[in-house]
Amino acid sequence: MDIAARVMSVVSRTSTSEPTTSNTLNSQKIGKVMDVSDGAFIGGFIPSLIEKQRYPYSRPEFLYFSEEEIILSSDHSIRPVLCPRLPHRMPLYAGYAEVINAGKTIQNEDQSSAKMLVLSQHQVTEMNGLSDEKKVESRNGSVGEIDDDQMLTPGGDESVRHLYVVNCKSEKSNIFAPRADAALFSLFDGHAGSAVAVVASKCLHEHVKSRLCEVLDTLLHMDRYENLNFGKRRSESSYSMSKVSMNEEDECRIHSEHLVKGALETAFLDMDEQISQDKQVWRLPGGCAVISVLVFLGKLYVGMELFGMCEHGSSISANAGDCRAILVTSDGTKALSRDLTPASERKRLQELAYRNPELIGNSFSRLEYSKKLTRSDLKSRVLYRDWFMDGWAVKTVKESDLRPPLISESSRKKRLLNTIGVSRGFGDHHLLTVDERLNIKPFLSAVPEITVTNLRDMNTLTDKDVVIVASDGLWDVLSNEDAGLIVRSTLGSTDSADSSRYTQAAQDLVAAARGQQASGNLKRWIMNSGGHASYDDITVFVIPLKYCAAPPTNFEEEEDDEMLSLE
Repeated sequence: MDIAARVMSVVSRTSTSEPTTSNTLNSQKIGKVMDVSDGAFIGGFIPSLIEKQRYPYSRPEFLYFSEEEIILSSDHSIRPVLCPRLPHRMPLYAGYAEVINAGKTIQNEDQSSAKMLVLSQHQVTEMNGLSDEKKVESRNGSVGEIDDDQMLTPGGDESVRHLYVVNCKSEKSNIFAPRADAALFSLFDGHAGSAVAVVASKCLHEHVKSRLCEVLDTLLHMDRYENLNFGKRRSESSYSMSKVSMNEEDECRIHSEHLVKGALETAFLDMDEQISQDKQVWRLPGGCAVISVLVFLGKLYVGMELFGMCEHGSSISANAGDCRAILVTSDGTKALSRDLTPASERKRLQELAYRNPELIGNSFSRLEYSKKLTRSDLKSRVLYRDWFMDGWAVKTVKESDLRPPLISESSRKKRLLNTIGVSRGFGDHHLLTVDERLNIKPFLSAVPEITVTNLRDMNTLTDKDVVIVASDGLWDVLSNEDAGLIVRSTLGSTDSADSSRYTQAAQDLVAAARGQQASGNLKRWIMNSGGHASYDDITVFVIPLKYCAAPPTNFEEEEDDEMLSLE
């Protein structure tokens, strides 16, 4: 199928905001970073690694692109809007669209995955007694392992950590083991290449699945108890009742969502550890940010690791870190995530430097000051704050205070170690500052920040209520409100029985942010309002809340015009 045939015409709906302008006034020179795993860059600073990548560059598997189509999709001059060939097979009928950048990088550094996870407690039990080879076989379904939907599961050799479960059941009782379904949507924004983003898109769901299966029995029991306790009702087919011994104090203190959040947090760390191990064998330069939405037991769990701009060697990789998830309902829009930057994580970063002073040596000061200090400020008094402070205090300027601060400001952007706007993400295990040779990875946490939205607390949901998850390419030019208006307008003008309507909404968002080529200048992209359009990679999910609360069994039988009651 020709790529152009998949590019649907859209009615442009764009932001009326003023065009953004680049800031040319730098308050100070920005430092550089280098990835010491890149032998070509550093001239053999460390032993050269195998050049082969574990997973070659590709586009999301749910697009069903051939190699030829992947090449055609990378046309920077046309920038075709791409969408799934079979939108009705997307989990929960979620919409998806993407477009490549206008020439910033050769490849699209955004990656994504959409998975239906089939969870069963006995999956963990069975895998404990298998060798590594058998574990790989079980994930491929050859030894009776219950796997995810084959359409949505890579056939691969993803490594999954060894699991141990206390109180294992016998094989005869496996058919009575608790089971549940979940949907996981993830968006990965790569920097310094797409390699890490590709690996994460292939493997993160396996780590999430394994961690959820570890606690599934207890989790389902607690979820059932909580809903009975608060007078909520849930379908008996959703899960099997399990027997868990728990005292009253624990039941009041720990809730089911705490177990899900813990599973996500540890799964993200597992993923980062896998990338660290893979870097010893495969060529995996750079890193990636990730934002994931887990739909499980009537709740939305949004986990994010976001980053900012970084400078590699002598070239700048524009990796603005405001991937975002928003909730769009008839009541308006609501942010489900926040931008994680050195500025928003000042206290965490300063505490790391306080407890591990060798991380910054004698090159930086961990303190934040109310102004940029110079030698003329010695022995004068200045406002400052440390890792334990929300307010400001006064101190006398010493020689050590003249060092560059741990978090500095350049081009109106807060930067870590005067180089990068990074605070969290996968990868970057071998990233050093060029001048000071300081390791940056200890500051880059792989632990996600997780927000929880309980769909059961919403009295009604319509087919126009959605979650929008998008990379920074969209949010650079569209506000939360703009995106919400575009989606609700599209859904209001499409047939409610059309399974591709959410993909149409995603396409309209991407097309609005991409804009049109300027006449007479094919390298310039403008929005209909006349402002600058996005030059970055743009990736969008539009996830319908109605099907998050009650997954569909037969789309043709659904009455989308009717409101779904959650009472």
